[in-house]
Amino acid sequence: MKILILSCNTGGGHNTAARALKEVFDSAGDECEIRDALSFGSQAASDLVCDSYVEMVKNNPKIFGKLYEMGGNYGENSSGLVRSPVYMMNMMYTKALRKYLIENKIDAVVCCHFFGAQAMTHILKHYHLDVPFYFVATDYFASPLLEETNPRCFFIASKDSAFTFTARGIPSEKLVPLGIPVSQRFVRKGNKEKAREQLRKMDININQDDKVYLIMSGSMGFGDIIDIAHDIFSAGDKKTRIIAITGNNKEMLFQFLKEFAGEPRVHVVGFTDKVNVFMEASDLLLTKPGGLSSTEAIVKGIPIIHTSPIPGCESENVQFFAEHHMSLCANSPDDASRLALLLMNDELLKNQMLEAQKKYRGNNSAKAIAKYVKKDCLAFKESLNLEEDKIGTRKHMKERKAEKQSVQKKD
Repeated sequence: MKILILSCNTGGGHNTAARALKEVFDSAGDECEIRDALSFGSQAASDLVCDSYVEMVKNNPKIFGKLYEMGGNYGENSSGLVRSPVYMMNMMYTKALRKYLIENKIDAVVCCHFFGAQAMTHILKHYHLDVPFYFVATDYFASPLLEETNPRCFFIASKDSAFTFTARGIPSEKLVPLGIPVSQRFVRKGNKEKAREQLRKMDININQDDKVYLIMSGSMGFGDIIDIAHDIFSAGDKKTRIIAITGNNKEMLFQFLKEFAGEPRVHVVGFTDKVNVFMEASDLLLTKPGGLSSTEAIVKGIPIIHTSPIPGCESENVQFFAEHHMSLCANSPDDASRLALLLMNDELLKNQMLEAQKKYRGNNSAKAIAKYVKKDCLAFKESLNLEEDKIGTRKHMKERKAEKQSVQKKD
């Protein structure tokens, strides 16, 4: 089966989910490709949109939060007859996308970002194309403008998230709560002792009895994690160890290295593909509440302190996690360090949090989604064949009837 996964470079979560699905499709022998949806318009346009998003989130998060809120209000107040400006933008590359689907004989499309879902919705509405598509949510609540999309189904994080989708007018029968897909590296059970041995091979010296705080800023390097590290370190003891992952934010990386120069108990890492190892080696995680990174954490099973969210979807992720007792939420760097020190030394609270995570995390969501897509795609193709057979039968019966009437007239 040939699968196209449409993603977007606005943050790392969408691409991470896409890669997790590709990993599963590839292992099953399917032909799978990931493409940036906006690149079907032009790479320059894609870069402009994505770079603007990243800069806004990092430098003007409040403005981004307002835009997110406006998107939500637009969907709630729209009659459905007038499309949003975002939908109009995604219409611009639909001819190129449709051509690609036909020329490459794509069997199914999976969208990990609503940009691609809007484009596919427009294609299927206005052009004849027998290619089913599916949407994968990478956050715990419904994002604005999803009501402008019409996939065969929406894969959502949890059945407890369903009300946020139906509130936007999405039919409940289209919601499939299989969870957010993460790489098999996180699904596989790790071992803290072995993980710390692996870190020592990376020149990160962590002893087995150390208390390790893992602080992550997301792929964009967002938040006041340097202040959090200072507070934890100053209030900690000889066994306190901090590992900070700054993502793609080189400025934050250099500042971190400068602040803790010569301190062997603080380890700073830039972008890495070994997050699963760092989680396995750590006792506690402090992270911004991205849907993907938070899901990776609960799948791996590590106590979580959520730091200040990016306004919008991340604020809603925090709400979901807090309501389900899967994390503690901090409102400031001081609050984050205070909660981290509290949680590190409270075994009962840590165990309760880990039990809640077990209850609500998906059971290998990437595999479950891939299995569902392949099964449903086959059912879709079979329904098309049946419909073609019916049309052919009706056409044949009409021809036979016309032939019979012709013979009767001759007689």
